[in-house]
Amino acid sequence: MKLFFLISAILLFDSIVSLAQEDTIWFLSGERLISSQYSVNVEDGILSYMNKRNKKKQVGLEYVFSIVDSKNKEKIFFESTTIGKTYFTVEQMRSFIKGEFTARENYHSPFSTVSGIVTGAGSIYAVPSILGLNVFFAPLVPAANAAIVGSFNYKEKKVIEKYPNQKDDAYFIAGYREIATQKRINNTIKGGLIGLGMGVASAIIINQVAK
Repeated sequence: MKLFFLISAILLFDSIVSLAQEDTIWFLSGERLISSQYSVNVEDGILSYMNKRNKKKQVGLEYVFSIVDSKNKEKIFFESTTIGKTYFTVEQMRSFIKGEFTARENYHSPFSTVSGIVTGAGSIYAVPSILGLNVFFAPLVPAANAAIVGSFNYKEKKVIEKYPNQKDDAYFIAGYREIATQKRINNTIKGGLIGLGMGVASAIIINQVAK
């Protein structure tokens, strides 16, 4: 019994030490990777790392903001530049990424998923019966729904209501809104695919029952 607890304590200590030695990689997309399994090739401008599925991935350093090591020492790869029509300094991009990351972690859009499911499932019946088109055109309905959802950006007011301390940080708000809008579109597309599957399955069942 004592041996068991000793081995457990050693394994626990080893995992804590290993975790403490991991570095944090921040991407411009607002994604964060905590890992010790990576390498940086500055000459070729490549970051190689093991993803969550334990598969080797490579990305250009132009997509990496910084790497913070286990001693909290930060190596910044991003340089002030203009992206689209917006000029970003290092600190402005840091705020933008913080907004992106916050949205990735905390923003959920269940209504978009439900909307996709409803339009996807409904299109199987609506396209042939109402529009008089072949059922193969059904995917156009959830696709149009996703386009409509994507045309409405997440409102700045909503971000400020959730994070009043960030009301004066335009870059945090912009980053949050960008990811929130992306999530709404992605959820609508996923819901549409689920809905199409449900619609096809229900149509098959109804057809078999009718026979």
